[in-house]
Amino acid sequence: MPIVHRKSNDFETFAVWESSEDLYFLATLARLTESEMAFFDTFKSVTRKREFLTVRALLRELLPENVDSISYDENGKPHLNSQGSISISHTGHFVALMVSQKTRCGIDIETVSERILKLGKKFVNETEKETLPERSLMEHLQVIWGAKEVMFKIHSLGDLDFKKHLHTEAFQYYPSGISNRI
Repeated sequence: MPIVHRKSNDFETFAVWESSEDLYFLATLARLTESEMAFFDTFKSVTRKREFLTVRALLRELLPENVDSISYDENGKPHLNSQGSISISHTGHFVALMVSQKTRCGIDIETVSERILKLGKKFVNETEKETLPERSLMEHLQVIWGAKEVMFKIHSLGDLDFKKHLHTEAFQYYPSGISNRI
């Protein structure tokens, strides 16, 4: 299986899948329901089709005994049709999926890009701006963006302003990443 990273505990699991398979193979792994297939058929973009199939294939891999499907609320937040919380993210050929049986969850995966330097002014508030170091500015902005994306996904209140309503504290950037959750 093309899972490049996986971690879990008693209540939560997340994984990252590098999607390089052809669409037919992904479709066999995803095992779409009739309604999912009808929705899938509306996609024009091969990239969107790949993401959709990879998410469902990854869900089947993480929860093999579960035949759950994913639905979306009015804000576009995904939900498992059974109990539990799900969060989805994708960038390039990578898809990340997190499932929690206990709490609402959020996950974000991004390709580090200089584009974040231009976008930073849209989501970084004045307090956060004061703590940004020049030496690792791009990486700090990526972490802030990811943290705010996760907060948004967990709360899913709809019309949130990332700059005004979501806040991060100053932090030390570590290139290898540190997690105290899972």
